[in-house]
Parts: sequence; structure tokens; C-alpha cells
Amino acid sequence: MPVLYIHRQDACAPSMEAPVLRKIFHHFTIPTFRCFPFLPFHHSIIPLFHYSYCLPLPMNLTEKEAGLLVALQRGITLCDRPFAALAEAQGMSEEDVLAFIRQRLADGDARRFGAVFDARRLGYRSALCAMRIPAEELSRIVSSVTAEPGVTHCYERKPTLQPDRPCPNLWFTLAAPAHIFSQTLDALRTACAPYGIDELPAIQRFKIDVVFDLRTRNRDERVEPRTKTDLNTRLVESVNEKQEAIVRLLQGDIPLNSRLFEAPAAQLGLSEAELIEQLKAWQERGVLRRIALLLRHREIGFTANGMCCWDVSAESIKEAGRRVAAFSEVTHCYERPPTAYFPFRLYAMIHTPSSEETLALYERITRETGLAQGELLLSSTEFKKTSMRFF
Repeated sequence: MPVLYIHRQDACAPSMEAPVLRKIFHHFTIPTFRCFPFLPFHHSIIPLFHYSYCLPLPMNLTEKEAGLLVALQRGITLCDRPFAALAEAQGMSEEDVLAFIRQRLADGDARRFGAVFDARRLGYRSALCAMRIPAEELSRIVSSVTAEPGVTHCYERKPTLQPDRPCPNLWFTLAAPAHIFSQTLDALRTACAPYGIDELPAIQRFKIDVVFDLRTRNRDERVEPRTKTDLNTRLVESVNEKQEAIVRLLQGDIPLNSRLFEAPAAQLGLSEAELIEQLKAWQERGVLRRIALLLRHREIGFTANGMCCWDVSAESIKEAGRRVAAFSEVTHCYERPPTAYFPFRLYAMIHTPSSEETLALYERITRETGLAQGELLLSSTEFKKTSMRFF
């Protein structure tokens, strides 16, 4: 069984991952752990360890449990007893499936079990944003950025291939209702002055929504069925107040019961069948992506997060995007607009257990797709990661 050793001041080494340490501290109920979100993690442990510990790395699952974890990330069947249907497919009992989900949430391996909606279909606009911030100003700017509710992800990233390249070092995603997105971004620009914010919206989306498979340490893509609405990605679903209430209720943590939709339906003043039919209709039209278990990838061992970028011409971007997206290890793949000092058009996200493996994977993708003139930005600090909240 793999083990993690921590001895004396090793706990403050920059290579230690915050989620792993949180799990250790939780395991030993050590009361002196404190993490300040706007400082690099290795500066935020008080006090130092003075003893050695040896314990298993997070998540030691059986083959059957690992298969169940993959299935839960792909999403449940929309029916009255979804866990019974999943249990039958996995050769398990319904009670075992529910206990497994509860354990993953209790251990911090998963962020939530709930619905994942398509922001564009609900009338929201989102974009990746990038900034170049001096080290001495980073904590102030991060504080302003992460305080905005529409910011769901925020990372410090550093170039790997050319460390001296003048790359943006602060990256975040911003989402807001389309009619106030520009206003929200302008407010952030004011709060972050004098440093500018580059808006990098997705022009084309080649791949999204994946699951992590602990058995292979690879990603197992869940490709959603192509629907008519996919042909017009700007088509917005018209929703009434009752439907907004459904989104608000299911976008968080759905209480785990054998009849998953019975209690939410009653709370909404609907029958169980009515709620399930509405969710099925949304899934068919691309409004609802899935109802699933959302993992914390760092907690389960995928601690290295890399953003791959390549300089690709507008004429070649579609074919290049498809080639990159075909790699199972790629979790997201987009075309984004280049900027004056960051001239990359093709972006892809990859996750591996180590920075060395991430670099090797980037080099393999670059070589096998025939791409060149790229850069790999490794995420050095995670400041914020949460799910989008609608309405």
C-alpha cells in the first residue's frame, strides 16, 4: 500500500498539496492547522510538525468501488430509484452505493452530489480571464477576485517551457447573467486596478465534462449525446419561476435517499414524476448536463494541473482542436482569442499525479498531434474552486 511520510519541517515544503494535508490533519484531529487562502500554501501552516507520521495516501478503493466512482461521475439515470439502477449495473446493493457516496463526501474526496447545468443554456455568459500581477501584489488582487461570487475557479499558474516568458500568472473563470456580465467584469477591473484583465472567452468548445478513473490514473470522457440544440450553442432556454426554483434547489447538494427526487419534488410542489420529466427534457435539450458526484481531483491523487497552450492558426484550429481533444487525458479543450503578449489560440487542460508526468504528457500530445510553439502552465496555487450558482 502506498504511504505518505511527513517529518518535521517537510510539512511546509512547497511540494506538499493542501488537500492531502487537510486530510491528514482531519485524520489526526490536529487543532493547530490554519490555512490563509490568499497566501501560498507553504507559508500558511502554523505551527510546524515535530513528529513523523505514516499513513495511506487518499482513496484506497477496490476495483468494484473504483468502477462505481467512474459511473457516479458520469451521472445517474433519471428515474425514481437511480441508485438501485446503478447498483444493479455495478453488481452492488443500493445501500452500498448510497454509503459509498456519503463516505466520499464525508472524507472530502467529493465536492458535492448534485446537478450540473449548462450556463449558456440558462442565459449566462462565462469567460476565462488572465492577469499579470507582481508577486508583492498577488494577495491583494486575489482577495478582490475571489470575493466576486461569479468567480468559480482561481489559480496561480507558471510557465514551464520558458520560465522567463511574460505570461499571465493569475487565471480565473467568471460567469454572470449575460445582460450584466460586462458590468460585472468592469467592476472587477476597477477593483484590480492598475492591473488589466484579459477576457478569453471560449470561441469553440472541443471537449468538456470528464471523469477521473483511479484504476488507470487516466480520464474517461463522458461525451453527452449530440442534440439539435448543439448546432446553435447560443440558444437560451426560457425558464419560468418554477423552473428557476428547480435549478436553485438541485445545483447544490441533493439529499441522498433511495428515491432521490421524491423530497425535492415535494419541496417544489411537484410530483416526483413531474420533476423527473422536466429533468429529462432539459437533459435532451442540453440544459442539464448530468446529476453526478463531483470530485476534488487534488484530493484523489491528481495533484498536478496543467494548462496546455499552442499557437495555432485560425484556419487550422478546428482540426487541431479535434486531435487534442481525442486524447483521453485531456479534460477540457477550447479555442480562445490570442492576446498581444500571449499569442495562443488552442487551450487544453490535463491532470496527472505529478508535475513531471504533466510535462511528459504535454510533450506527448504536442508530438503526436504535430503541434509546435506551445507552452505549459502549471497551477502552483489554487485560490478558489466552486460550482456556479444560478438565479
